[in-house]
Amino acid sequence: MRPADLWRHSSFRLAIGVSLFVVTTLMLASGVGYGLMKSQLAARQDARVTEIFAAIERTILEGDEDDLIEAVDARIQASPDRATAYGLRSLDGRLLASNMGDVVVPAGWSTIEADRIGVATDYPYRVFSGEAGTYTLTVGLTNADLDDLQEIVLAAFGWAALASLLATVGAAMVLASRVQSRIAEAEAAAARVAQGDLLARLPITGRGDDLDRISQAVNAALERLSSLVEAMRQVSADIAHDLRTPLNRLRIHIEGAARKSASGQTAEDDLAEALAQSEMIDQTFSALLRIAQIEARSRREKFAPVDLAVVIADLADVYAEVAEDAGMTLSTDAASPAWVMGDRELLTQGFANLIENAIRHCPPGTAIHCAVQAIGNHVTGSILDTGSGIPAGEREKVLRRLYRLESSRTTAGSGLGLALVKAVADLHGADLSLSDARPGLRVELRFAALHNAR
Repeated sequence: MRPADLWRHSSFRLAIGVSLFVVTTLMLASGVGYGLMKSQLAARQDARVTEIFAAIERTILEGDEDDLIEAVDARIQASPDRATAYGLRSLDGRLLASNMGDVVVPAGWSTIEADRIGVATDYPYRVFSGEAGTYTLTVGLTNADLDDLQEIVLAAFGWAALASLLATVGAAMVLASRVQSRIAEAEAAAARVAQGDLLARLPITGRGDDLDRISQAVNAALERLSSLVEAMRQVSADIAHDLRTPLNRLRIHIEGAARKSASGQTAEDDLAEALAQSEMIDQTFSALLRIAQIEARSRREKFAPVDLAVVIADLADVYAEVAEDAGMTLSTDAASPAWVMGDRELLTQGFANLIENAIRHCPPGTAIHCAVQAIGNHVTGSILDTGSGIPAGEREKVLRRLYRLESSRTTAGSGLGLALVKAVADLHGADLSLSDARPGLRVELRFAALHNAR
């Protein structure tokens, strides 16, 4: 990666921003700490000056002038580098002892430059001057230690900040390079998808970081897209296969009606058959359109609390006589309440399709049972029949559009009933399952329960 491209990467900019924030915070905290330390050292220095002043003052009270001058001179001799400054004057202004020259210092605390007392350094002195008995005593200490400390601390802070910045820039470059590598792989996968390769997936390292989570979400979307495209391809093939026969029949009846009309014969039968074929084709396309609308999830805005037990009970009342006419029995076990959030019309149509399928494809004598159970956080609606059932290997296939079992091709229908049920289940987030009722088929939809709906 070229250095000029680094700034374009958000990971690099983020690392630099965090580094600057950390370094700035470190400098502020260090500055506060240094200020506190310096004030404490200055207080200790003032205390040391006060201690020396008090010691010399005791000498004044205990001895004569000669003893006092001797004591001050001894202290001056003990500080050849003049780290400690002394000055002793009589009240009339005579200079009795000093290593700071004939410098008049105002009473109290003050800071004087080293050159004023003849010391060739850049460090000032912290000085206290006051009366000690009948004398004026001045004591001072150089600020060399404090100034050296300041230089050392500032230099340490500067080098630490520089090292932090260099380390951060290096880490940011490595991070940006690694992120860019993963992004490049993701871009390559996206390019493959754009070219039609729906099997391409974004790389996942398994570390569980944010890029992995994004990749997993995108891969899930690609998986869904792949299944939808495959379903569309399958639907197109099924439409071409299953509608070719009724369209050919429609054409044959229209051509027959045209021939009969041209020869003066009546064409009512052919026209009636053509009308029936066109109505069947229209119903098929209407069902396909309805499934597409449901899958587009545009109906979710109509969701409201629905008592599924009431829906099943109403359907059982409607279809009881239809089942009886077909030589079957229809029973129900739907204890209210069983509240779910959904579209009442679609739920009614979905369970109606299941009941109609059982009546249409089962032989006389079949028992059909409709049930609703509300247990814990789930509501389950099921339609069970004692007919011939569906082979286990065909149960996933019958949920596809226009798919029909070979045994069902002689009966009326378009192969869209269960596909619509699946679309309704997906829209409501329900689990749809087909299982063996031993004998017969059990179709079950498991919804999330809606508590306190009323």
